[in-house]
Amino acid sequence: MKMMSLPTLLTKSNLPFAERASEALTMVVMGMVMVFLVLAIIMLVLMVMERVFSKEPKAKPVVEAPKKTESAPAPVVQVQDDGAVIAAITAAISAMLAAENGTETYEGGFRVVSFKRSTRNTPWNSAK
Repeated sequence: MKMMSLPTLLTKSNLPFAERASEALTMVVMGMVMVFLVLAIIMLVLMVMERVFSKEPKAKPVVEAPKKTESAPAPVVQVQDDGAVIAAITAAISAMLAAENGTETYEGGFRVVSFKRSTRNTPWNSAK
């Protein structure tokens, strides 16, 4: 049987329902297969382009560094008291909330529970 267009297939009344449904299902499956084949081809092209235009350096031969006899001293981490910064932030929040309420001071209740330095590398703490 020759392949019909979808509008023709849907409007033809001289074909039995089972045959029209079979043709429609075949057309849907062929369309889906075609879409996924095109997507696979696009993916392969992008993968090839990534390898061709990648700026990663080629792997260099591994050269062992001479062994050091004495180790470097561990870096000293200075613990700094951020109490003044925390107080300034708390005062700024309190002033902002008072301004929103239209009062001179903020009478509401908020409490700073803890501050911990983040170890994650986020845009906020990685700016140099």
